[in-house]
Amino acid sequence: MEIKLTAEVYRLGISLGLLPKEEVIKWADKVIEQMDDPPYEIIEVSLSSKKKLEDIVFILMDVKGEFDNELPPKIILGLLKETLNMTQDMSNVINILDMLIEHLPHSCEWIETEIHYLSDGYYLAEQSIGEHKDILNDLRRFLNQFVDYTKYLSLIN
Repeated sequence: MEIKLTAEVYRLGISLGLLPKEEVIKWADKVIEQMDDPPYEIIEVSLSSKKKLEDIVFILMDVKGEFDNELPPKIILGLLKETLNMTQDMSNVINILDMLIEHLPHSCEWIETEIHYLSDGYYLAEQSIGEHKDILNDLRRFLNQFVDYTKYLSLIN
């Protein structure tokens, strides 16, 4: 996978609280091991264990390269499917989805619409207007569309 795409996935992941900075540092270390001349930004990420998350986010933004701007959010959505399967924490997944809206490209307007639907449904279920199980099923169905994007993860890790 292109380093810039991976950097964007990690930037989004740590910005949303989905991925820990330790995982990002581990990825940077691996890139450094595999490349003869790794980008300076990757070295900087590798050495950032004591830095704030915001600082790491800015470093990842500076990684050079091209990528399809629809891919990082779709990979994150695939990761959220795995997170939901492991934790069953629908509240956390909905919160992350709400934050993800700010990072969606305009071409992903349909994803934003679906996230609003799910978020509103979850809120109503919390108010006992609707069923949690229905929203959970809708959430699983929505996230399941992005499972194939997690194939990129084998290239990331």
